[in-house]
Amino acid sequence: MKLKDINLLYVATLLFLLLSSNANILSSNTAAWFITMFLIIVIGLVRRRFEAAEMKSLLIFSVVYVLFVVLRFYLVNELEIDYLGSDLLFLVKYAWLAFIICAILKEETIAYMVKVMTHLSVVSFVFFALQLIAPETMFKIFSAVSVPTGNSLPGYTNFLVFTFTRGFHDYSNSGFVWEPGAFGCFLVLALMFHFFLNRFRFDGTAIILIIANITTFSTTNYLGLFVLFILAYRYRVPKLNIWVLVLLPVLIALVVFVPFLGDKIIDTYKEDMRDLNHLKVLEKFYRHNRMEIPLNRFSSMWHIINSFGDKLILGVSNKYNDTLNKQFTVNISNGIFDFFAKFGIVGFLYLMYRYIRFCRPYVVKIENLVYCALIILALSFGEPILILPFVLVFLFLRIKQNTIDFVDKSKEQERFASI
Repeated sequence: MKLKDINLLYVATLLFLLLSSNANILSSNTAAWFITMFLIIVIGLVRRRFEAAEMKSLLIFSVVYVLFVVLRFYLVNELEIDYLGSDLLFLVKYAWLAFIICAILKEETIAYMVKVMTHLSVVSFVFFALQLIAPETMFKIFSAVSVPTGNSLPGYTNFLVFTFTRGFHDYSNSGFVWEPGAFGCFLVLALMFHFFLNRFRFDGTAIILIIANITTFSTTNYLGLFVLFILAYRYRVPKLNIWVLVLLPVLIALVVFVPFLGDKIIDTYKEDMRDLNHLKVLEKFYRHNRMEIPLNRFSSMWHIINSFGDKLILGVSNKYNDTLNKQFTVNISNGIFDFFAKFGIVGFLYLMYRYIRFCRPYVVKIENLVYCALIILALSFGEPILILPFVLVFLFLRIKQNTIDFVDKSKEQERFASI
């Protein structure tokens, strides 16, 4: 096969997603990360995708970012210089990677994301079936071929396109990401991208992404997926009717009476509060097992609030964990407050602004934008995904200009099918 016969843009997207997964040797090893990132840049150069105007926008973004973290470092936080170095490394490693993939793929960015995510989902079905049928055999095979990733969770193995953690996620599909909940976040966003492209039709690709999400068995993802379904319904049926009026009390009833939804959320909150009051006891147990204290969604939120207070307005540092863990070594699992600690409420609001600005041409109505916001909030409250390049692409994605009839349907479908 000749080089020209290979879809290099597809390869670039695959490499980008593997780096964003936070699960494999490529994403966990700094040298491997930059080598992979260099390969993506080479693909962009070979295909002549970089434009002067885009490089100028990156320069402006980088200058503003550097000014923000430098001023924060010297005026707000009293930290060692390596904290500032971590903030600058984040710019180069994560934000620039998000920019590079958007510059290479341009208007086809989300179409390629959907394409590769769909293929990775199909691959996950094969490994997930083996995981359910013969978990011990699968764990032995993965343990033999897995390259160390630095993940200290017992039973964690990764085969680049699939992750299996024996004893923790025996019946859940982690896909190519580090755990099932995070995989579900990728899937919900990919499905949202697909709906943007096909005007919210439930076609074969949508079904694959939905089934993959179901196999994660994650309440957080189910919530995000459910809001996405509401968005799809309201887009296709914009006028209020009897079914919309019936839907709201049904949703409230589900949350109140279905144990998997309401009771689990309440029980999780109570358990999280107990954990916060017994960190000393938990520290001894997890230190003995060479593990970090796994704080859940609500305990992560309150622990960060109690630790940093009003510093969360501008944030502390990308490396805030070193400060947070001086007393107890914890593992944060709340993406919103993780982002607050890293880049503040100010940084979060800017990311949300760029996200909403991107979504608006595809959904048009203010009501639908609220659903878009609820989707990303629900997903990131459960998983620290906001700092991943897969989400940071919203900072650089090209915006559709016409907010009502953004593209001729037949042309959009033809372009997507040709990828």
